Amino acid sequence: MEVHFVNTDCFAKTSFKLDIEEAKRGLTLLHAAGMKKINFAGGEPFLYEKFLGELCQFCKTTLKLESLSIVSNGTKVTERWFLKYGQYVDIFAVSCDSFDEVTNIRIGRGDGYNVKRLKQIAQWCKDYNVMFKMNTVVCRYNFDEDMVSQILKIAPFLYLQPGVLSLPYLVLFNYRP
Repeated sequence: MEVHFVNTDCFAKTSFKLDIEEAKRGLTLLHAAGMKKINFAGGEPFLYEKFLGELCQFCKTTLKLESLSIVSNGTKVTERWFLKYGQYVDIFAVSCDSFDEVTNIRIGRGDGYNVKRLKQIAQWCKDYNVMFKMNTVVCRYNFDEDMVSQILKIAPFLYLQPGVLSLPYLVLFNYRP
């Protein structure tokens, strides 16, 4: 997937996209080899929203995968997309490293509207019956920020902080409304 913001903590460093038929063929081969779940992430999947939507639909209707999840920075997500493809998504994760927009910009995750979009996406997930998850990468700009009250208001079913306390993931919530 293509990179959208310059985030020094992001794992996606290259851009490459197959055509839709080749992508479906690859997914079919993975399914035949035993794949039951898929997570679309890396770069920003919504830079190719139609492509992403078609793959979600294919994975759930044709391959009948058990679980499909998406990780996004939230900048390109629209309600129109949820209306058309939300039924094929089980878990939608948004990366939120701060509830302070200045901090988000310093980290490389922002244009000043990340928090507003995060809350909107959380609401769409509720509206379209998709489980909402939040991820936070702790870094030098946000390590002392208390995000608990904001996270409780958003009420994700799962909240992760990779690498906290020397554990692979610290699961803070596992809430399902």
